[in-house]
This record gives sequence, C-alpha cells and structure tokens, in this order.
Amino acid sequence: MNVHIKFFSLAGEMSSSVRRKGKPGKGSGKGSSKGGRGGRGHPSKSHGSSGGGSGGGGGGNRKASSRMWDDGDDFCVFGESRRPSRPSNSSISKGEPLPKWKPQAKVPLQTLQMTSENQEKVKALLRDLQEQDADAGSEKGFSGEEVDDEPDCCDEERYWPAGQEPSLIPDLEPSDCAGPAPGEPPAADFAVSPFAVQKLCRYGFDLERCQAALRVCDGDLGASLELLLTQCFSDTFGERMKTSTAAELISLDQCVEQRQEEAFALRSICGDRFVERIHNRVWTIGLDLEYLTSKFCQSKQKESAKNVPEISPETCKFYLKGNCKFGSRCKFKHEVPPNQMVGRAERIVDDSHLNANEDASFLYELEIRFSKNHKYPYEAPLVAFYSTNENLPPACRLNISEFLYDKALTYAETSEPVVYSLITLLQEESEIVKLLTHTHHKYSVPPVNFLPVPSRTRANNPACRKPVIPNHSSVSNPSPEVEKESEPEEEADEDEGPAPVMVEKESYVNLKKKISKRYDWQAKSVHAENAKICKQFQIKQASRQFLSILQERQSLPAWEERENILKLLSKHQVVVISGMTGCGKTTQIPQFILDDSLNGPPEKVANIICTQPRRISAISVAERVAKERTERVGLTVGYQIRLESVKSSATRLLYCTTGVLLRRLEGDAALQGVTHVIVDEVHERTEESDFLLLVLKDIMPQRPTLKVILMSATLNAELFSEYFNSCPVITIPGRTFPVDQFFLEDAIAVTRYVLQDRSPYTRSVKQLSKEQLKARRNRTAFEEVEEDLRLSLYLEDPDSIKDTVPDQQLDFKQLQTRYKGVSNSVIKTLSIMDFDKVNLELIEALLEWIVDGKHSYPPGAILVFLPGLAEIKMLYEQLQCNSLFNNRRSKRCIIHPLHSSLSSEEQPAVFTKPPVGVTKIIISTNIAETSITIDDVVYVIDCGKMKEKRYDASKGMESLEDTFVSQANALQRKGRAGRVASGVCFHLFTSHHYTHQLLKQQLPEIQRVPLEQLCLRIKILEMYNTHSLQSVFSRLIEPPHADSVHASKIRLQDLGALTADEQLTPLGYHLASLPVDVRIGKLMLFGSIFRCLDPALTIAASLAHKSPFVSPWDKKEEANQKKLDFAFANSDYLALLRAYKGWRLSTKEGMHASYTYCRQNFLSGRVLQEMASLKRQFTELLSDIGFVKEGLRAREIEKRAQGGDGVLDATGEEANSNAENHKLISAVLCAALYPNVVQVKAPEGKFQQTRTGAVRMQPKSAELKFVTKNDGYVHIHPSSVNYQVRHFDSPYLLYHEKIKTSRVFIRDCSMVSVYPLVLFGGGQVNVRLQKGEFVVSLDDGWIRFVAASHQVAELVKELRGELDQLLQDKIKNPSIDLCSCPRGSRIINTIVKLVTTQ
Repeated sequence: MNVHIKFFSLAGEMSSSVRRKGKPGKGSGKGSSKGGRGGRGHPSKSHGSSGGGSGGGGGGNRKASSRMWDDGDDFCVFGESRRPSRPSNSSISKGEPLPKWKPQAKVPLQTLQMTSENQEKVKALLRDLQEQDADAGSEKGFSGEEVDDEPDCCDEERYWPAGQEPSLIPDLEPSDCAGPAPGEPPAADFAVSPFAVQKLCRYGFDLERCQAALRVCDGDLGASLELLLTQCFSDTFGERMKTSTAAELISLDQCVEQRQEEAFALRSICGDRFVERIHNRVWTIGLDLEYLTSKFCQSKQKESAKNVPEISPETCKFYLKGNCKFGSRCKFKHEVPPNQMVGRAERIVDDSHLNANEDASFLYELEIRFSKNHKYPYEAPLVAFYSTNENLPPACRLNISEFLYDKALTYAETSEPVVYSLITLLQEESEIVKLLTHTHHKYSVPPVNFLPVPSRTRANNPACRKPVIPNHSSVSNPSPEVEKESEPEEEADEDEGPAPVMVEKESYVNLKKKISKRYDWQAKSVHAENAKICKQFQIKQASRQFLSILQERQSLPAWEERENILKLLSKHQVVVISGMTGCGKTTQIPQFILDDSLNGPPEKVANIICTQPRRISAISVAERVAKERTERVGLTVGYQIRLESVKSSATRLLYCTTGVLLRRLEGDAALQGVTHVIVDEVHERTEESDFLLLVLKDIMPQRPTLKVILMSATLNAELFSEYFNSCPVITIPGRTFPVDQFFLEDAIAVTRYVLQDRSPYTRSVKQLSKEQLKARRNRTAFEEVEEDLRLSLYLEDPDSIKDTVPDQQLDFKQLQTRYKGVSNSVIKTLSIMDFDKVNLELIEALLEWIVDGKHSYPPGAILVFLPGLAEIKMLYEQLQCNSLFNNRRSKRCIIHPLHSSLSSEEQPAVFTKPPVGVTKIIISTNIAETSITIDDVVYVIDCGKMKEKRYDASKGMESLEDTFVSQANALQRKGRAGRVASGVCFHLFTSHHYTHQLLKQQLPEIQRVPLEQLCLRIKILEMYNTHSLQSVFSRLIEPPHADSVHASKIRLQDLGALTADEQLTPLGYHLASLPVDVRIGKLMLFGSIFRCLDPALTIAASLAHKSPFVSPWDKKEEANQKKLDFAFANSDYLALLRAYKGWRLSTKEGMHASYTYCRQNFLSGRVLQEMASLKRQFTELLSDIGFVKEGLRAREIEKRAQGGDGVLDATGEEANSNAENHKLISAVLCAALYPNVVQVKAPEGKFQQTRTGAVRMQPKSAELKFVTKNDGYVHIHPSSVNYQVRHFDSPYLLYHEKIKTSRVFIRDCSMVSVYPLVLFGGGQVNVRLQKGEFVVSLDDGWIRFVAASHQVAELVKELRGELDQLLQDKIKNPSIDLCSCPRGSRIINTIVKLVTTQ
C-alpha cells in the first residue's frame, strides 16, 4: 500500500505565523526547528482546552502550527496537560543533573491514496448510481422493457413519480377515484417491486395488471397472485366457483386431514419435485415438459448459438442481459436483435434464487393454492401454471391454468383429490398442445377499461386501493387484508424472489404482521376444536390405561394441593407455587388446570403455555405429560423450541422455552387465545425469565382473564409474591427418601484417594503463594499483626483460624485444626489439592466404589454433575479406558451424557431403566438439577461447579465461567438422589466450604451479564419501543445497576445497532435475533455479506469460546514460536485462521493425524472441536434469519462433514468466494470490533550513517507506545504475535480483549489499514480543509487521515455513504442477493478491490 507517513509532535506549540501556504496534499509549509517558548494559554489565542502554558514549546515540526488541527484539537489522546518535550530549566533546581532527553513518541498520520485506475472506477460507479437515482425521479413513462429481471437493491428506495407511474386500478367506478379530502396530506405512493412484477408475469399476466395488483395488495405477492387468478377464473367460470351446500356441511378438520394425506402421497410419488411451500396453503410441483421445451426453446437456442449477433454500439448490453437500470434515459437502444433471446442464458442461471427449493430448478411448475379455511377437495383450489421459459407465450400459460382449473372444478363436484390428475394432464402432450394454438387471452394483454388516475388521488383514497372481486362464496380473498391474515407464512413466497421494495416495511411492519398472523386466534374454529377435545377426554377418562396412570399421579404430593390451586386461580390472577424437587409441580399443575377446563363447556377450555429454561426440559416434560395422558406428543400436549415444533391445532398445553414465548410476544403482545402462562423454574433467575415477568406484569391489566402461575423449586417464593402485589403462595412438600450427604473429605476417605506426584490436580507452588498473597490482601492491618504474631509463636492459638478463611489458604496444621477427627492422609490430600479444578480422578474412584457394591446402599443409577460439555467428554473418554466401565469384558455399566444440545432422539435413553445387574451412569450438566427428573437415581456425585454467565469487563463481553454452586443448587442436587429409595450424595467440596463459602442463592443473571442482548429484545417489543431503556430496566424484579444499562446502550450505539434516541437500526433488528454477543453477531453478518463466511465464523467461534493456542509452562518459548510460524499480516486472528485451517485438513486424514498436528503446534484439540461445533451452530442461526441459504441445521452439517466442521461445504463456494482474501477479512473484523482501536505511536526516528547517506533505523519494539481512546496507554500481551513487532505498516490495531494484571494488556490484536477504517469504522466520515490539507476524520476526530487530494477525499466519503446504504438495505432485507444485484455487486466489488489493492 502506497502510504505517506507524516509525523506530528504531540507536545508543544508553534506560532502559526511561520506557516507558509502549500499545495493541498503536499504539505503546507514548515516551521521553526526549535519551537517557541511556552506561555500562558489565552482564550483568544488558543482553541485547545489545555492551552500552551504547560511548559516550553515543542520541538520543531515539519508543519509548525499552534494546533495540529483548525478545530483546536491537539492530536493527543488525553485531556491532561501536555508535558514539555524537553524539561524546562526552571523546573530543575541548581546542582541537579539535567535528565537525559528522550524523543517523544508520535502518531504517524497516514495519507489516503487511491490509484488513478481506482479513482476512475469509483467515479464511474458513483456516476452510474447517481444517474440511476435521477432516472428514478425523472422518468416520464414506464415501459415493460424496463422491468428488471435481476434483483437490484438500488430499487429499494425508488418510488414512482407522482402522476407518472402506471395508474391502473381494475374495474373502478369513476366515483371511486375522487380526490383526497381537503386538508389531507398527500401520501407517498406504494413502490412497485420489479421482481414481484416479473414473478407475476411468469404466470402469464400482463405487466400492467401485475403492477396494479401489487399496489392494491400493498406489495404482497401471494395476495396479488390470488387476486389475479380469482378475477381471471371468475370471468370464465362464474357461478361454478360458488361453494356447494355439501361442502359447507363438511368440517374443516376433515378437509385438512385429507389434504395432509394427499400431500404425503404426492411427496412419495414426486419426491423433491413436490414442495409444500406454505403448510396447508401453497403446494408446487416441478415439471419437465419436454414437448413444451422443444416447441418453444430448443430450435431458437440452436439458431442463436450458431449465429450470435455482435452487439452493436447502439444496443444496450445490459438490456440484453435483462437488467438495464437507466430506463428511458439509457443512451443505447433497448432493442432485441433478430433470433436473440433476451437474457436467456442469464435467466436460466439467475432465476434459481427465485425458486422455493434451491436444490432443484424447473422450467415449469404447477402451483396449487388453498385459502385459509378452504374445504378442498370439496372445493376447487386455485391452480396456476408457472414457467421460466421466456418463449412460452403468456396467453398459453393462462389458457393452461384455466384448463386445469376447469378440471379442478369438475373433480370438486365429486369431492375427489385432483392434484395428481392435473400433473398427469400436463404430461399428456395431446391435451396441452391444443391450448397452445390460442395465443390471446384477456389477462395477458394490457386492460382497456382502466381509468387513468392521478397517483396522489389514488394514494389518498382508500376506495382506490380496494379491488373489485366477484361476489362468489368460494372466493377466498374478499380483500387483500383478509388474504394477508390468511397467509401466515408468506415469506415462503418471498424466498422465490427478493422481498417487496419497501425494505423498512418488509423488515418491521410486514415481519410483525407475519408473526401476529401466525398466532391469529379464530374463536369459532377454536370452540369447534374444543368440543371435539372435550368429547375425546371424556371417553379417555374411562379407559383402563388412563385410570392406572391417574393412580400414580394421585400419589404425588402436588395432587393433595389440586383443589387449593384451582380455587386460588379462580380468585386471583397470579399465584406463586413453591415446590420441592419431586413434588410433581411441572407435570401435574398444568394438567390440573387443563383437566378441570375439559370437564366444562368448550368455550371455557384452557389454552396453557408453560415455559422452561432449557430446550431439553421442554421436550422431556412434554413427552412425559403426553404419556400420562395416554397420547402422543403433538395432540393436546406439545412443545416448541427454536427451530423445532411439535404441536397441532388441538394443542392446549404447550411447553416451550422462555425465548420462544418472548419471540411470540413480538407479534402477539396480548397473547390472544392464551388463558394461562406458567413460568417454571423461575428461581433460576435467568435474564429471560426476569424480563418475562415484567412483560407479563404489564400485559395483565390489558388481559384480566389471563392467569399467571410462577413455579419455584426453592424457598425464595416471597420475592416473586411481593413483585406481583403480594399474590398468594402455595408450598408443596417434596416426596424424597432420606439422603446421606457426604463432602470432599468423606469422598477421599471412602475411596482412599491419594494425589500422585505431578498430578494435574495438585496445587503448584506458585498457586500456593498466590493464595497466601490473596489471604494477606483480605486481612485488615490488625489481623495482619495478629497473623505475624501467631507465625512468630508469640501468639499460638490453634483455634484462632477464622471461618471466613477458605481451606486453600490453610496449611496442613491449620487444616488438622479445622477438620478434627479426619485422618492425616485425607488432610494431606486436602492440603495439596487444587480446589478450583474438577477432579475427574476422584470422580472415577467414587464411581468404582459405588459400582463395586462394597457398601450397604441399594443399587441404582448414578448421576454425576459436571460444569459443561468439555468435562463430560473428558470423563467419558477417561471411563472408556477403565475396564469396569468400557464393557469390553462384561456389560456392568452403561454411560449416558446429558446436556442441552442432546438431540430429541438421544434423550429417551437417559430415562430408560437398564437391565438387572447393569448400572446406569448419567454424566450431566446442571440441566438435571431441576429441569429433568430421572426416577431411578440413587447416587449423586456433585462436582460443586457450574457454568455461569459472567460479564468480563476486560473483554467487554459475556462469557461462561466455572463457578462454585450455591447452597440452593447443592440442595437441589442432593434431592435428586432420593427419588425411589434412600440415596447418597457426594459433594466434591469440603463441609466447611459448604457452610461458610457458598452463597445461599445465585446472583440473578441480569446483574452479572452485559445487557446488550436484552436492550435489543426490549426495543423489538412494540409495547416498550417508545420507552427509555432505563425506565424499563428499573421496573424489573431486581434491576441491574444504571451504569451497566448506560454502558450497554453506548456499546450498541458504537456498533450501529441503536440510534442516539434509542431506536433500533436494521442491524440492531437482526442482532436481536441472534442469541450471541452483539460484536460476534456483527462479525457473522458482515462475513456473510462480504462472502468470507467460513473465516468469519471461525474467528467468531474463537471469540465466543477461547483461543486454541496453548502454552505449557515448561515449553512456553517453543509454543510462542509455533504460534509465530502461523502469523502473517500482523494479526492474531489471521494466525488463528491458519492454525484452524491446518487442523481442519488434518482431520480429513484421521484422528491420529489430527492429534499429531495439535501436539506439534501446541493447539488444544478439544477447543478446536468446540469451535467447530460453534461454527455449525452459528451457521444454523444465520440460515434461520436468511443470511445464508435456508434449511441448514447444525446436526445435519455435522453428519455430512468429511472431517473438520463441514461449514465450508454446507454454505457453498458463493458464500466463501472471498475466504482467502485476508485484507477483506481484516476489514470485516474492523466492522465488528470497532471502536476497539489502538493507535501505535512511534518515536522520532534515529538515523544511521551509511555510505549512501543517513538511513532511518527501525525503533525497538519496547519504544512503541499503544494508546486507546478511553483507557490511555496499554501494552500488547506477550502471547500476541505482535508482541515483538518493531514496525507496523499502519499505525492502527484492532483488539478484542483487554486484561488488567500488573498493567493493562491487549491480548489478541490485528493491524488494520486505512481503507477498512474509513469504510467500516463507526460514525460519520468527515472531510475538512485544514492547514491546506484535506483531512478525513472519524470517531470525533480521534482517527484522522490526510487525503492525497480533494477528489480522493470526496470519492471515499461518497463511497462510504453508498456502502452504508447498501449494507443497511441488505440487513433490512437479507433476501437481496448482492452477487446478482447489479448495484450491490458493483459496490461490493469496488470495496473489495480498494481494501485489497490499496
């Protein structure tokens, strides 16, 4: 990169009078070599806050001035007064030696360069974009030729000029088109999407009719198609379209059931050709009709292939491709040369993104559409014939559609399924060829009876937006609004092409409409369903199986409170239920409410939502309850978790995760149709559950009939009762057998466990001294004197050890005093054991002791609690090396892991009882603490640790940390052992630690995590989007500190997710949908947009988890060197990418090769595997919100992976076309990590005399200074690849994490050059003429560059504006394909070239 470096002194001032004029960009004169004497600052003479009175003048600058910048900002990062560059004589007393003068470190100011070739390309791009905008505002007419076949995001903000767009409204009376009422402001016209127009034209409809239909239906593609089809068929079939009397008598459920059976049959027959695009609403069947293709395509294609005419200068090449954006202002002709098919080749390729099924693209499709409450096969569905064969005349398409609809009407008379018959008809050439002779159709040509209406009038007059539809009872779409309500998943249509042009409406309004439609509550249909459910329940109550399960249910403690619970719920809107583990509250209380309502009238049947904190618990509890009700899951009892839903129209008890309910509230703020909300495990105090309580509290006044039940497993129920205005509390005792409780000292004693030398579980000498230092810091001055006396034997009191001192700070003698009666061998083990580590050796010894059976306790399952998945894998692998557990000789044990990412298929094994003589061992996270009950557990081993979300201020991010459990957690874990018989619980912490060190309750999650995600979630809810964040947080049950809220708000604004007035930006909207840290979310989104998805996900996984590089104490130098071998471009993140890529390649050669690669390069294989798992999860999240191709699931990616993570293969080449462009990856990192920027300040250069003259010497690495905007000086961590770097080509580094030890370190960092900062940095880009140079600045002027010329400065600023707009459009509407979008692809390609080449 061609960069001019200019050094500016950070200290001292020079008189501005010595500045001479210079050419822009070439320097502006030079100043005195010595600098002036310091004087007092004067307001009239000095604009800077610090003035000039802090000492002597600075050394001579090349550009001497009173300030570096005209705005008075000295280029210094601190507000403190500047020190003199040389010590003033007056400040040194006589006789003292003058201190040695050291050169001041300076910030190299880079010049923003752009080659002449790049300048011409950028100018051409900006000129074209501006002409397109001008074209959109000045076009005097509209021609069908100008409909763009390509998705072009520049259309996102194009509106038809008033009075000039096609003013075509079907069948309107002149009176309907009266002007607006006096005083009404003119409304903006609805923008017509060319992509939607093109889509509708492919059904055979005329372009003008398509535009009119889209305006009438507010851009809704599905509604527009059904409107056009209804009008077309009504003209031909009239009275035949009316619903028959017989159809009205048939129940909707019967019709839906038949429809589902037919769909199943069609899927079996047609395979991938059949797509149920919208469940029970839209079917498409792909067809290969060779006779049509040969008749209309092949001969012309062959002819054009032989003689491809040369494109004359007069013919627009973009028009021939089908995507000219200049319209009538284009200086080339929009004419098609003879025998040439316009855009044929491109369309065959580019139209693939318009199909619902991305894996298959068909020239012809049969589309079947059912309206809501449609009674097919007793009514004929709407039938449409769709084709991308541009040579098939539009009239022929409509003739085929009418022919098929005629057959559908005939079949409806006899109530027969028709779809397969229609497919067969289409494949019969003799029938269809007859229709091809008719090349005219009323709806394939422009309408003759349309009245021209001024657009302003039409926009303001509601009557003009209402289509006239024949009054037939079978017509499913009486108005566009009804149709919109009836099509909850219209987004499937949008998958066929980019969404309507009104991007903001698509992102916010339309999406909310879709969510609300999904939960639309139809009282009549619900009551009819309820009557059926009540009848089935009454029949079920008499069955022997139900009665036998009912007896088991009645033995649970919760049953005794059944009447009391129902009575209190009838009188109060909120009830708190506190029940000990095993009382049956989760499974029984929802059933009490449901059963009671099913014995009443159908209109009073309850509709219950019960939230669970984890996915696995929602699934397992739903399956358990369904089993108790002698039915399969998905009938009256169902569950819903992210990306998986098992429920039906009959579901009246839905178990779901808390996040699913919050997501529903985004579109259904009143929870229509829901009668009861049960918040289970509310004592866990997750961020989501605390927020849900506030939302429910605010909904209750609007919904007085809504009942809320809070269920807690611990004794803090009063807190929740007070929050809900002292609502009643019911306490249910637990049903557990006695449990013997043992602690660490007991576990060591019964297993006779001894720590071996050099065991990983012993405390190091360094750690012992660290503990002593920590103990010393915690003591007061008096306690310190007391301790010194005791150690000096002046005060020897063996009983003087305070209970507040933890065990790890005591020596052998002190532990003997604390644990009287415990053997010396146990005390010795305790004195050298590292309590912060989970001792897997001791757990294995305990398992051996239990399985051997040399004790008096009964046989039963063993439940082992571990902190996380990594520890579960380690213990599982360790047990597989033990002959007692690996079943190689005899099957004595069966081991099951249990964690939240377990699939639905793997879960039942955990609950299955093993054969006699086989011990079941479950290795679980804290998910088994309250969420899941395993009946046959007798033994519990509690490691005493759990993963807890914590906010790390140094990273500015949340992380999962290993922490000790609370006393409440330990009690819950103990209770799991006494379900079926007397049990045993081993806690792997000491009895003293349990009594004196453990917290009684966990700290609420909302007080220990960053609040960015919750801020976004608050703003996405309509009920809070006008409230300030602080006002919402202050009303939570236990609010976080106001500083935390403010800090989160600032971080979101820096990221571009939140505006200054606390409104969501489009980026914020999508970050709210990603359950990850907002910076990681932004990195993922930008990686997707800039086609470097795989490397972006790799870095994101590392940031979310941890670095895979390891550095053993005894091989630290060797490990650092191996890391440096991966380094390039001064970036820790790019070094990580190289290391990960090498590991991914090694996994394809087998496990041994992978192990060897990790060992040789000092990498953690386990961390790399965790990163691979996270990458797959991130891919699934991006697929879910539309940023990568749909339908990607982490589990499926893992199954298909041939070594490595499988993400690269799953996402495809297109999403990773820039995966090897490391400069672009650095730019994407800049977008994500900004404003975490460090300035590199270099000292004034030293020179060495050579034969050719003086040569500048590189500074030593220790002479470089690193400064952040807010924290001042920082240091690069020794583990970074940049630790010993002496020179950086760019004086800016990005960092992710700060660590404060003896000094403030930045751990991982990456050099970033000029263009990524200017184009991707936060805030506005400003260009000012200062001191004769054009200065480009951002971030309040903290980051500044000198532009090589005024033109470069303006080009960069304009290009940044275009990029911001493009990214905003893409983020608003993820369906825009920036590769095929002309405007988007040009901007992205220009940005990539600038970032890569400059």
